[in-house]
Amino acid sequence: MDLPYTSKNPPASTEAITLAMQQCTIEPRAWICGFWAQCDGAMIIDLVQIYSTDMITERQQTYEIAAYFPDHLLVGDDSGGRLILLERSGKHRFYLQDSGDPFIDDAMAFSSIDDLIKAVASEP
Repeated sequence: MDLPYTSKNPPASTEAITLAMQQCTIEPRAWICGFWAQCDGAMIIDLVQIYSTDMITERQQTYEIAAYFPDHLLVGDDSGGRLILLERSGKHRFYLQDSGDPFIDDAMAFSSIDDLIKAVASEP
């Protein structure tokens, strides 16, 4: 991952990743696990925040992800009211979803985090 970081944390410990995986029912092959092994949360292009292992559980609860998007995991936001969701199936498919919209079919879908970041960065 060669992302345009504004800031990033050091890698998460194996224990922190394991705990977050257990608390949020995250598959080991999920993109976020590999991300945490490189950095435990980051800000990208001053807009996209990817949550750290110690933030992710609280964010799932705050946005009621289990109720509204049970097949997805909230991994970040765009600092403008949109959520970044990842499919729980382990597919590397990312969604940019308005936080007030309960329908995943309304989200913009991306095949990579790079594509999602490029889309956010290119918006006026």
